[in-house]
Amino acid sequence: MNFKIIENKKNSLEIEFDDKGLPNMLLMALNENGVDAYTYEPHPLLQGYMLHIDAENPAKEFKKAVADVSKKWGELEKLIESKIKK
Repeated sequence: MNFKIIENKKNSLEIEFDDKGLPNMLLMALNENGVDAYTYEPHPLLQGYMLHIDAENPAKEFKKAVADVSKKWGELEKLIESKIKK
């Protein structure tokens, strides 16, 4: 997974990802936290998937969403390990 910061302004942050999965999970976490954010695909023939965040401190909100997603994945991993034992 790769990403790059496309725009980093005072009240907006735009990040380009090489897949759709992570930006959509981050979008859900941002929306759960009441943050104005959206994803979009600039062009169907070009690689890249964008996550745009509008907030008072978008970098802080992005980091919080990453932490939230990471926590949920950790919980999912524990649940799977408890259900599927080697």
